[in-house]
Amino acid sequence: MTIDYLLIDGVLKQDALQWLYQSEGHFELYPLYTTTPWDELKALGPILVKLERSSYLLPAFQDSLELQGQASWVRSRASLKVVAHHLAQFITLTDNFGSNSLFRFADPLVTWHWLDSYTPSALRTVLGPVEAWQVAVLPPNWEPARAREWRIYRHDAEGISLPSRLNHLGDIQLQALEDAHRWRFKERIYHWLATTYPERLDATPPEGWGDWMDQRLAAASEWGLFTERSLAIWIERCLHWGDDFARHPDSPYHDWLARTPHAAGLPPELRIQALDDDCMDS
Repeated sequence: MTIDYLLIDGVLKQDALQWLYQSEGHFELYPLYTTTPWDELKALGPILVKLERSSYLLPAFQDSLELQGQASWVRSRASLKVVAHHLAQFITLTDNFGSNSLFRFADPLVTWHWLDSYTPSALRTVLGPVEAWQVAVLPPNWEPARAREWRIYRHDAEGISLPSRLNHLGDIQLQALEDAHRWRFKERIYHWLATTYPERLDATPPEGWGDWMDQRLAAASEWGLFTERSLAIWIERCLHWGDDFARHPDSPYHDWLARTPHAAGLPPELRIQALDDDCMDS
């Protein structure tokens, strides 16, 4: 018999354990950080919940966009212990650069980017006892409202032996995670801009904001910026002074350089942050 599970990201739903314990109906749960070095943080880690047929939690998940952004739906014939043991292999990951870090694979945005990066045969091996993993792809906040899309990952293909351990990510997987991080960063940037400068955003059709942010981030990278603070400053200056403010000789940026001649010799990161300190109100 196929069993329904919810996999909840404890960072995105920080009241998950309290919410579950106050819920009606029968279920079993297992925080995947249990008995790991991160046991004290298990409420913030991935939480696997086994649902009974009569549980209202699955219908609640299917009806709630908020919960779909915090959890995903897993189906398996295996027990809670077996599924939890398999998923726990992904708590930390390694890569070809020698990194070893925690992996928030229960974040639905990360989940679908990650699982999308595998071939069907490799995906079968990654899924293991999981027969289907259903994730909601919610539209980003910079796009016009539209219905969410469901992505279902199944172990239909024949599995293959991966060239390394399950939690070792190749270049394609690392790029997928970078894409997920960029998506989340753009959402934070857009939320900040919409909250701080709503009149400027209202004057531009929403369909263009995603491409605009991508182009501005690419230009910032070419200019030598890489930290999130500096990238955010760059986008804010573009919003105020125009997309080519760093090149245009008549821009306020060049006026600032003329008033602050030592700034021209600063590395790009320090220069843009010094600009921000001097021009926060303009």
